[in-house]
Amino acid sequence: MFLARIDAWEPSRLAITVICVLFAASATMQVTGVPFTAGYGTRTLFDLDVYRLGSILWRQHQSLYDEGSMPFTTDGIWLPFTYPPFAALVFVPLGLMSLTAAGAVVTVTSCLLTVAILAVTLHILRIGTTAGRWWGAAALAAVVIWTNPFWMTLGFGQVNLVLMALVLADVFVLGARQTRPDSPLRGTLVGLAAAIKLTPAVFGLVFTAQRRWRAALTSAATFFAAGAIAWLWLPDDSRQYWTDTLFHTSRIGDLTEGINQNLNALWFRICGDSAAQTAWWVASVVAVTVLLGLAIAANLPGRTPTPAGRERLLVVTLCVAFWGLLVSPTSWAHHWVWAIPGILTAAVVALRSHDAARVWTYGLLAAVGAVAFAIGPFQLFPVNTATWSPLQEVVGNAYILWGCAFLVASWLLPPRQADEPR
Repeated sequence: MFLARIDAWEPSRLAITVICVLFAASATMQVTGVPFTAGYGTRTLFDLDVYRLGSILWRQHQSLYDEGSMPFTTDGIWLPFTYPPFAALVFVPLGLMSLTAAGAVVTVTSCLLTVAILAVTLHILRIGTTAGRWWGAAALAAVVIWTNPFWMTLGFGQVNLVLMALVLADVFVLGARQTRPDSPLRGTLVGLAAAIKLTPAVFGLVFTAQRRWRAALTSAATFFAAGAIAWLWLPDDSRQYWTDTLFHTSRIGDLTEGINQNLNALWFRICGDSAAQTAWWVASVVAVTVLLGLAIAANLPGRTPTPAGRERLLVVTLCVAFWGLLVSPTSWAHHWVWAIPGILTAAVVALRSHDAARVWTYGLLAAVGAVAFAIGPFQLFPVNTATWSPLQEVVGNAYILWGCAFLVASWLLPPRQADEPR
């Protein structure tokens, strides 16, 4: 009944006006900070500053990766440039702007991409009319950009939403109107995203699982082509990054901090820096990798594209995203922007399903996920995670546990109700 009302909703002029005002106000506060608070007018954007400084160093023919080569950010923080050399080329336009101007451009772009990401997710899930879907996505986005991963992404000036949009466009938009969706361009956007930040490379598994070999090869070819372009323009930095810097994960930050939400960090917080930590990490990585394979096998759609198949492909894509976040040595909380499409998917599965197991499982996933990712529970506890109690360990590692739960649910209770007639 609830979904039926949403499906039939056509926004009135008043509704459109209210949504526009709310979204504009919400996005504006992400640019300026919230009025009458200590953060008003003082958005840090230190990651964005690192992007800018990296591109400036390249234009000045200085090293990106030498120890101490990066200057301090505008806020007086020293952070290394941890991205592939190709990223420095992509960030050149940001380096030509002031931090304030670059911050406004990146924040507004990210807010608009949030609307697009939510609209694409709703379209895949077959929720609403075309107009209702986009205006509903705008209304959701006005709230979603204040959830913890999105708030951090926007506050730090990160490009996570740009990367997520590239992946979703590659998997679900390129060639989507073809009978056999194998557009020659499919795979290029995933490869490009991986060339900017390595972790999107995991989405090549989506093409591989579907046996879309051309898309998988195109993704890899785009990644290597971008690396080759960077090598031509930054030969010394490229050599240093790919042979040395890439393997020094400690330069990225303190892996034990609560903001680091992955299996590696979980075991660091429980076991400390010990042989036991390494053993448990390796074992858990193997376990979730097997779990990913089972979840993909349970949800993989056929080669002929159908609406129900696209829903299952969304579940597969989300499973790959969460697996990548779980097994990566470093997954900061703001990398978990994929959780919002996951929560939305779980909510729709729960509302559509006719059996109690799926209703309760996916309903709980959606409810717990909405609370956890809204507040970022790790922020509620001491910065020194070595002092966390057992209960704080559970709550503080909520992102990790939720991601594992999504994989388990996708394997044991695949959302087959997507196949039922609407």
